[in-house]
Amino acid sequence: MKENGSVIIKRLVCFALISAAVLSLTACGRAPKKRTAVFYEYFDTVITLTAFTDDEELFNEARDSAEAIFENLHRLFDIYNEYKDCVNLASVNSRAGESVAVPHDIMELLRLGKEYDALTGGSVNIAMGAVLRLWHDARERSALDPDGAALPDDTALKEASLHCRIGDVVLDEKNGTVTLNDPEMSIDVGAIAKGYAADRAAEALSSYGFPFMLNCGGAVLVSGAKPDGSPWKAGIADPQNENEYAAVAELDSGSLSTSGSYLRYFTVNGIEYGHIIDPATLYPADKTASVSVCVKGAGNACLADALSTACFILGAEEGMALINSVDGAEALFENADGSITATNGFPR
Repeated sequence: MKENGSVIIKRLVCFALISAAVLSLTACGRAPKKRTAVFYEYFDTVITLTAFTDDEELFNEARDSAEAIFENLHRLFDIYNEYKDCVNLASVNSRAGESVAVPHDIMELLRLGKEYDALTGGSVNIAMGAVLRLWHDARERSALDPDGAALPDDTALKEASLHCRIGDVVLDEKNGTVTLNDPEMSIDVGAIAKGYAADRAAEALSSYGFPFMLNCGGAVLVSGAKPDGSPWKAGIADPQNENEYAAVAELDSGSLSTSGSYLRYFTVNGIEYGHIIDPATLYPADKTASVSVCVKGAGNACLADALSTACFILGAEEGMALINSVDGAEALFENADGSITATNGFPR
């Protein structure tokens, strides 16, 4: 039987609608494109941004925004070099004993530093610059002359430790000034600077609406699950075997920070000395091989950074007590013998 024109038209329209629906479902089912940007110039580490979005222009704009933040904070938190166009931490250190007007990010980082000193019982002390500088210089000399590598002088370390009182870091938030009351002291924010920068960059990236992960050389921040609903994965290096992972953390929101001395150390008389210094002994911490701390929620990379450093210094027993006192925090310790100690909620 022949069909009349109206029936044919109706069927064609119906077919077109069904085809459009199928195409739409197919498009919706396809994951957005994975995009990556890498920055090499900031905080003495490699910073990687990974995101899922089909909008290349939007990603490039977000990438540029994040990089501008890292560049600015890298300059502000530099303790070794001053710049003509800004006041940074090197400026504050060089003017110890004076009140120095500082940008908001320096004030906020130092405020957090004082907060974390109290939280960790002094294990993370941003006023330890005088001691840390002696160890930094010893590592630098070792790199230039491995055969002549030597530890800092013990008397010099003890003298420097007299100029590390956190109470001598005075913040006047109303007037925007910082004063180091002891002219011989200096600030070192190496334990928290990368985490703070990751938090600030993530604030900007979140406004673009796509899920992303920032990896700032041991400080990882994740915002949103991947398009297929699966968590992001971050490998935790095994200090005992550079080709293996000690664990793999799974995150859909929050921050992960790993502290260890297996990448930054120098050797004297066959003994390796790491870069994380215990304020109680003035020598490199050695109670554990590495510590990874995860803190749930947005804006916690700086906190995770501080906690992982503190736990590395404190060791598994005291470190676990610290972690249990912080809401949303979990930790994994790799002990010197290769065994693992972890909180029940660590996402591995």
